[in-house]
Amino acid sequence: MSKLDSKTTSIADRKRAAEAEAVLDQMYGYFTRQEAPRVIVSELDAARRAA
Repeated sequence: MSKLDSKTTSIADRKRAAEAEAVLDQMYGYFTRQEAPRVIVSELDAARRAA
């Protein structure tokens, strides 16, 4: 029996694992970046600037 046959995972499990990995990558990138924090622009701010 090969390694692939010994451990099978469902598509839902693989999708959850991939989503969790993406979230961890985003969190790591956010907390380790060297640049200044990004300014959060709300829809109200954007409308004020456009007027």
